[in-house]
Amino acid sequence: MLASTLVSLALAVAPVPQDSTPPAAAAAPAVQEVPSVEEISQLVANLFEGLQKKYGNLENPTEEQIKAIQADIAEQADAVLAKFDFAKLNDEQLSALEPVIGMSPKGREAMGKILAERAKQPTIEGFRAAVQSLMMGSRGDASAAALQLLDHPAFGEALGSDEALMVFDMIPDEVTAEQLAKHAAMLEGFAKRFTPDAPVNLVMAAEGYLKLARKALPKDKSDAARAAVLAFIAAKTPTAEGREKMMLERMGKVLNGAAARGELLGFSVPSMDCEWVMRADGTTPWKSLADLKGKVVVLDFWATWCGPCVGSFPKVRDLRTAYPADKVEIVGITSLQGMVQHQKRAPVPCEGNADLEKAETLTFMKDMDVTWTVAITKEDVFNPDFGVRGIPFVAILDQEGKVAKVGLYPGDEAAIRKAVDELLAKPAAKKG
Repeated sequence: MLASTLVSLALAVAPVPQDSTPPAAAAAPAVQEVPSVEEISQLVANLFEGLQKKYGNLENPTEEQIKAIQADIAEQADAVLAKFDFAKLNDEQLSALEPVIGMSPKGREAMGKILAERAKQPTIEGFRAAVQSLMMGSRGDASAAALQLLDHPAFGEALGSDEALMVFDMIPDEVTAEQLAKHAAMLEGFAKRFTPDAPVNLVMAAEGYLKLARKALPKDKSDAARAAVLAFIAAKTPTAEGREKMMLERMGKVLNGAAARGELLGFSVPSMDCEWVMRADGTTPWKSLADLKGKVVVLDFWATWCGPCVGSFPKVRDLRTAYPADKVEIVGITSLQGMVQHQKRAPVPCEGNADLEKAETLTFMKDMDVTWTVAITKEDVFNPDFGVRGIPFVAILDQEGKVAKVGLYPGDEAAIRKAVDELLAKPAAKKG
């Protein structure tokens, strides 16, 4: 599915033309009658099949190629969208058309206007439109808009729906206890929904919900909410199967982690067993994170198969150059993945062969000019103690080995440097 991945990456930064005319406002639609969901799905499938044939074998496109691809995809998407009047489509039809809307700057602009209008309705349909509008990034200040979803007249009625469950994750970490105060009763009461007969999908909201509960409720009540969620997971896991079972087990680990317990920021770094620590020259500069006390430590969680992780290497390399090694240590944290996805040679399967994977990782580091230390930990790279849900993910430790920052992105050089500089400016802790 290289083409769909390329489309997502290319269009993620595609701007909305200032002089654009939304497809819905264009000339009379080619399709006069409202199409069925099946007809829309077929049009979408045909579009993606054509894109797969055209771009499926394209590797490592240049910036110029990406721009050309953006323009081509947007043009093809616009041609499909010109067949529809968005205002006449119901939620199911819009959902079927959503992949194409996301590929078109004009389509996103037109859809954003319609969703903004629908969001004003004090109904579940209005609430769903408000959620969709926020997900499309069409409601201005995303942080304020996410918090406002809790105030929507239909939020209480929608509780338990997939849209309402997503709201908890949409509210940013920066939200304060004061902002959540008026929602404290709702957050306390939501824990009662985690009953043995509740649907498994309720666990999707668990992490985001408990994040808010920790801020809005006294510790005894937030601990009680966390216990209710963990009891729900424990009751559901034995009879679950497949992906459902994996989801429950993973969430159980996450909610038992330091981040979910509220014991990460300002606390000593969670224990990590670094079974392999190496620089590209083959030397081992230290064996344990405890050896790095006295330095500011930047932890970059990554994997060889993660495109954004590898794409951020130039920024990490610049960061390594910017600070003296005796003051700042940069560590790429990964875990055994069963393969090494080389960039300059064929991928190497390593399942069950840790020594081979470590050797191939060192080769990868040399190929990619990795100038910082890499550590393979026994803990998974999606480390539940740090609340790592996706990579790359950056955490920063202070000179005392306490967690100072989490959830940064390696490409956000300014934010990382600001955090490092603030820690370096702190007076050194007295020894003894």
